[in-house]
Amino acid sequence: MAANKQQKIYLIPEGETRDSHTYHYTVVKTKKFIQENEKLKIKKFNPVKRKHEWFVEAKLPPHSKN
Repeated sequence: MAANKQQKIYLIPEGETRDSHTYHYTVVKTKKFIQENEKLKIKKFNPVKRKHEWFVEAKLPPHSKN
């Protein structure tokens, strides 16, 4: 079986926690970034605060079993 070359990453504003954040992005992290083993940090627009902010990588929320 082939190795996983991509991962889904949850981006939240820097300085906020995963439990209480204002906005989030979901991004696909490619093999190059996975091999470097560093947290992803991207400057994106936060529509809630209406300005650009740094978004950092966080764990995905747990799945709900319904």
